[in-house]
Amino acid sequence: MPELVATGSLLVVLLGGVFAGPRNEALVSGLAALGTLAAFAAAAGMLAAGFSGTFFGGGYAVDGFALYFKLIITATAFFTVIAASRWAGRTGDAPEYMTLVIAVALGGMLLVSMRDLFGVFLAVELATIPSYAMVAFDRRRRESAEGGMKYLITGVIASSFLLYGIVLIYGVSGSANLSRVAEAFGESLSPVAIVGLVLMLSGFAFKVSAAPFHFWTPDAYQGAPTSAAAFLSVAPKAAIFAVLLRILLDGMPQAAPTWTALMAVIAIVTMFVGNLLALRQSNVRRMLAYSSVAHSGYILAAFAALQGEAVPAGVQAVMIYSAAYAVMNLGAFLTIDLVGEEAKSFNGLFATRPALAVAMAVFMAALVGIPPLSGFFGKAWVIYAGVGSGSVLVYAAVASLVVNSVLSVPYYFGIIRNMFQEEPVSEGGPGKGDGGVAFTVYAMAVLTTLFFLGVGPLAALASGSGLL
Repeated sequence: MPELVATGSLLVVLLGGVFAGPRNEALVSGLAALGTLAAFAAAAGMLAAGFSGTFFGGGYAVDGFALYFKLIITATAFFTVIAASRWAGRTGDAPEYMTLVIAVALGGMLLVSMRDLFGVFLAVELATIPSYAMVAFDRRRRESAEGGMKYLITGVIASSFLLYGIVLIYGVSGSANLSRVAEAFGESLSPVAIVGLVLMLSGFAFKVSAAPFHFWTPDAYQGAPTSAAAFLSVAPKAAIFAVLLRILLDGMPQAAPTWTALMAVIAIVTMFVGNLLALRQSNVRRMLAYSSVAHSGYILAAFAALQGEAVPAGVQAVMIYSAAYAVMNLGAFLTIDLVGEEAKSFNGLFATRPALAVAMAVFMAALVGIPPLSGFFGKAWVIYAGVGSGSVLVYAAVASLVVNSVLSVPYYFGIIRNMFQEEPVSEGGPGKGDGGVAFTVYAMAVLTTLFFLGVGPLAALASGSGLL
């Protein structure tokens, strides 16, 4: 149902752009906001009703797990539309931009339900191809075209890896359905199966900015419109993590010793690469881009813990971390839209815009993992899952998470120090800016702060998601 609602709203926005005329950009943005909100309501209603079922011969599943991620994706799309509405209306591109946002969300919603590997590939592309256009959308900035081109080239390479890996797995198992793949993937893997698994994981690693496949991330996020960078750093990544979790647990449970070891190594490398490069940045947008690389490493550490009795905790960690990261990172990126990209733009912000400075401080502290903010619960759940795994390699990943959280303190708290201790760069500070962006920033700050109230229900929801 959420997919049908999103498809319908996509068509309505397209037709609205054709027939409403150039003076009705606000109408188109309003239709897009209503469409994403309706998709969110449809997913919430089905989740509340406990709906669960499979379609297309078991290749498509609508269960609690999929609906949980559809909620994250549609909520993120709604706030992105709110934040981008005035900017898109001012440039006269609201129909095109809103269509791209809904298309990415639709691809993500299809992706989290897929139980067929070729369906996974098609859904990945449906979510990714509009993403290229979103990054390159701001044609007035050279960085936007450059970032879009780099994202496109690396994305095509990633898709090639992913498809080749899927084809090899299909060749080994004789089917792309995860149930049939699980029957073919035993504890002892053939060389072809190992190559297919490595290629598929490499393709997904590109998509979630995991090292060493992360190099497109800072240029793409710096060139993209701010709302696009905020959206793409959260929604498609959450969808990729969700479908990867489903593929590994449903399709390759017997091969867990192999893929958990790979995940642990990738997680450790990704955490250190992301944080060490973020330390060198003076541009806040690039700093958050490298930060998103590090956070991908934190979530991948939860994947490494998916073994033995720690599997339920590992699934919970991925689901809770995805929700926690969505609210804090969306808010942090959009604050840049109001203040500026350079670190010195935040100097003395508390003196001129105290509420905005407090909101940004909340996001920075949450990204570090300071309790009781959202990021703390995401990291705590990963540590809890890792400690219960009984694997020395996962213990190393958990230790790396703790070390990297400390490593990230200087660049996150450097922003807080600038806002509260430095003199303002100008007497009046940044302007009031866009009301939709400000509303989204403050809404995300509230959700980040009050996240602890939802941790219990989220954990219960994750336990009964139907994936295990």
